Amino acid sequence: MASTENKSGGDDARRLKGVNSSFFVVGLILRLLAIGATFSAAIVMGTNKQTVILPFVGPWPAKYQYLPALVFFVVANAVACGYTLFSLIFSVTGKFASSTTLSAFLLAVTDMVMVALVSAGVSAAAAIAYVGYKGNSHTQWGKLCGIYGRFCHHGVGALLVSFLGLIIFMALSVMSIYRLYRRASSAR
Repeated sequence: MASTENKSGGDDARRLKGVNSSFFVVGLILRLLAIGATFSAAIVMGTNKQTVILPFVGPWPAKYQYLPALVFFVVANAVACGYTLFSLIFSVTGKFASSTTLSAFLLAVTDMVMVALVSAGVSAAAAIAYVGYKGNSHTQWGKLCGIYGRFCHHGVGALLVSFLGLIIFMALSVMSIYRLYRRASSAR
């Protein structure tokens, strides 16, 4: 009977190790996707500009720098990209692996901070994009996307890619919290 318990205990340990390695691989893939999404969003919005010639006015430029919400969007995505690159490098080299409870906790907290940061950036830019697309009759703000079509299309593309990055960060956050939960339940 004792040999059967040891055998099943060994199977459980191997299965847990397999789950840990698959979590590690999925985490690496998600972090690579998050880097791609946030980097792309920051670059597309950061290079977004268009100049139109208005009658009786002349050239009238539109740049992301003219709207603080879009500047925040670029900075939020750049910070999230940098953090993810940093965490990916340390995860691969084993310096920041979730081998200790403290490092797993810090990873979970910083993943949640990135969810909040990217969410704030996407929300701020989406609010500006909505006003640019629909206008606001109460404040007499006209629709700008009819005039600056390319600027608006690039902005929407950056928003969509950043929203994808937000979903990836949410998945990473859930995975990090689940790792902490599993660690706490196995410690009992």
